[in-house]
Parts: sequence; structure tokens; C-alpha cells
Amino acid sequence: MLPIDNPTKSYWIEAAESPLRNFRSSDELPKETDVVIVGSGYTGASTAYWLQKHTESNARQPKILMLEARDICGGATGRNGGQLRPHAYSRYPIWSSRFGAAGALDLIKHEMAHLSAFKELLASEGITEKVCLRLGETFDAAMTEEAWTRLKGAYEAMKSDWGEDGEVIRDCRLIEDPKEAEEFTQMKGCLGAVVHPAGQVWPYKFVHELLRICLETGNLNLQSETPVSSVSNRDADGWIVVKTSRGEVRTKAVVHATNRWAAHLLPEFDNLISSARGTIAAVKAPEGFIKHTGAQHWDSLVNNYHNQLPPPYNTIMVGGAQAVLVHDLRQSNRNEREDQQFEGVPEFYKSWPKSDILGWEGGDQAELGKDDNEGGVWTGVESRSIDSFPFVGVVPNREGHFIASAFTGHGMPRILLSTAHITPLVLQFLGFEFMSPALVKPYPSLPKPFLLTAERLKELQNVDGERIYEETVRNGLESAKKWFCQDERSRQKVGLVNGNGVAH
Repeated sequence: MLPIDNPTKSYWIEAAESPLRNFRSSDELPKETDVVIVGSGYTGASTAYWLQKHTESNARQPKILMLEARDICGGATGRNGGQLRPHAYSRYPIWSSRFGAAGALDLIKHEMAHLSAFKELLASEGITEKVCLRLGETFDAAMTEEAWTRLKGAYEAMKSDWGEDGEVIRDCRLIEDPKEAEEFTQMKGCLGAVVHPAGQVWPYKFVHELLRICLETGNLNLQSETPVSSVSNRDADGWIVVKTSRGEVRTKAVVHATNRWAAHLLPEFDNLISSARGTIAAVKAPEGFIKHTGAQHWDSLVNNYHNQLPPPYNTIMVGGAQAVLVHDLRQSNRNEREDQQFEGVPEFYKSWPKSDILGWEGGDQAELGKDDNEGGVWTGVESRSIDSFPFVGVVPNREGHFIASAFTGHGMPRILLSTAHITPLVLQFLGFEFMSPALVKPYPSLPKPFLLTAERLKELQNVDGERIYEETVRNGLESAKKWFCQDERSRQKVGLVNGNGVAH
């Protein structure tokens, strides 16, 4: 399965006006190359960047061919929320129950390290302002007692295990006074909040800048609109044949950076990676109106999240709309129709500032940064891993194949250092000498739950994905019964919900 040809238009892509959008380095594909990277999003671009940085002092660097089925970075990275927002504390109870306190902290520290990694990388390349990186504080705003119990409980659990001066938790704090919480978050009716370090970035511009840097070395051949139909096993002479819509290429190694679409070329991942269609909007706002990036929480499913771009854009990027979507999660889960809007969601987003933001002086229906179908509201497909963690490393039983995929809608604070992990594996396999750049050396190693092994792959083949899917849909219907999903804007055009929470 390949992504749809004509997806909805994303503000990130339309407003960036990048010259690389439909770029092809050459009219014809090379016959041979050292590495083929399938996918031109965050994963593919950062892999190409690290391959270049690890070998920049070499007399010869690997030749890289990057193949993209659509326009460059037109998938999940060009459609996400722009949040560089680690799970600083909120997943701690779940992760510590699975991996112990130390294992949970390892996962959190890997995500948190992306804040300084982004800062250092972008500063070293002189592109911080170009990609709109901002670091600061974010918040989780509890909009119900149910949400506050969960959020505060996660914070307290981590503090209990590691002490108030423990790593990461010392950088988090509670706002327990509702008035203070409402003022800090700017969210009407906020009962309390947890605050922690985070950032935001223009993900599409970030990727295009990395690709520009790689192209300037002369070692990257970038090809848009070139879907890959199959990849072979490695033959006796060490070649892998990559078949595309424009011909075949022989390569020594393949990096699968296709996220949701990995199973198209690697069918063993069919049960392991599924889709989730999300939605974002760009809302016009006064310069500097939003003080902090943040998220609103009503229960474990229903949320919104947002940030505001710096001048001259000033748009608020808001996503979630789960109060609408939970009425029928079949519209989002296992759904790749990113050529369609969710019914009722554009209206929901336009009503969100007046309904939810303290001090909003605009009208009841906010103006979007672009017309609805021209980049004002859009959808995009993210991945879902069956065990909630990405697959990073060597593909078992496929010599010369490597993967970093299934980041489960949370790739921004995970991918950069995950691709830094697989880069040495690729270079060792190819026989290139390399030196880890100073940017990489101080950061944590790959968390064990990310690592792809033959045992993990085999074990997950037997997990009942259908049961998980149906349970998710049922949980959505339970949320849909709650008062915060029953107002007019949450119910509009989704198939109004009857008293049993069943859409009709």
C-alpha cells in the first residue's frame, strides 16, 4: 500500500514555498548507489544528514539515493503539529510498570535529550531562525477532575521514585491553583496544570534544510514522485535491487524510513504497524498571543494541543479535535484517507479560540491562516506501533536492510537520535570508516524498547491487532458519552450520537 496521491493541503507545506518540494536531482535514476533511503520525511532526512556528518572527514563518503513516493516531505512530517514535546512525566506510570523505574527514565531521558540536540544541531548549521525553533515551557492543562487525577498522579509517581531533585522531574512543576493554572495556560476552565520543558519547530522547513545541506555535499541524489514497488534480498554479489516507477537501482543497503508504510516493502510488519489519521488547523492570531505551547486534557483520549508560530506568520497551530473524532474512531484509526477532511472539524477549530482561550478578542468563528482546503485545515496519516514503540535497527533476516519506523505520532522528540543510532550500523555494514560527530556523543543510547530484534518481531506477529483496534473504538464511544463531547460543536456532522453513545 502506498500513500494517496492527492492529500489535503497543509499550511506547513503551502506557506513554506520550498524549492525542493518537487525536486529531482537528475532526470534519470543512477544505476548503482551505496545506500537507498526510502522516504524523505524527518527519518529519511536525518538519516542522510547523519551519514554525511559521520563521514565528512573521509576521502570518500557514501553515495545516497533518496526516493519519495510523493512530493518531498509531503507525508506525516509535513502534516504534524510542530510540537517538540517530550513525554517528560506523563507516561511514567505506564512505562515504569512495563520496564521498571530505570527503564522508564531511560525512555524519558532519550526524549528530553532532543531539546538540546535540536538546539545544538540547528545552531551549528545556522538555521535556527529559518526553521522557527523555540524552546521553553509547555503545559498539560487538566480540564476535568478525571484528567487532573491522571496528570498529577503521573507527576507524583515519578517524583516518588526519583525524589523531587531527580533527573527530569526536577524540571517539571505543578500548578495546583485553578486561577493561576488558567492564567498560565490561557485555557478557560483549567483546573490545574503540569509544566515541563519543551520546544516547537517548523518540521517541514527543518527537513528541507537538512536535505539542502546534504545536497550541497554532492553525495545525495534526491528524487520526488518516485514510488518504490519492491526491494529484493541481497544477492551473492552484495547487491539489493530496488524497483521503482522509473526503473531499477542496485544498492548495497536500504534504509526504510517510511513510517506507516513500512509494510509495503516489508510485509512482516503488516500486523505491527497501522495507521491513524489526524487533523491540524492554522488559526490567525495576534503576534505573541499564545505564551506557551500546550495541551488540554479531558480524559485519556480527548485532547487538543497547540503552539503559535513567530512573526511574520503568527498562526496558532492547533490539533487534536478528539471531542469530535471519538464519536467514531473508525474515521481515524486504520484510515489513510488524508485526501479528506473530517466532517465538522474545520468548524470545531474555528470555534476553538473563542470557546477555549482566555482573552481571545476575535469573533466566534476565527479566521484561518489559509482557506479551509488550501492549507487552513488538513489531515495526515501517522503510524501506530502494535506495542507503542518504534522499530529501529537492522531488519531481521534481511541482510543490508535497516529501519526506523512506527514512531506512533510522537516522532519529533524521538527520531533525530534514533537515526543517529542506525547510522553507524549502516556504515559498518558498508565498510566505511566513520567518526561520531560531537553533536551525537553526549546523548543517550537508543532505549531498549525501540530496538528491533528477531525475538520482538516474532513475538509481535502473534498479537491480536484486531482486538486492540476494536477496543480502541469502544473506548472512543465511552469518551463520546461524556459531557465534554456532547456540546454542539463536538457533535456536528459526525452522525449525532444517541443516548447509548452509538453513532447513527
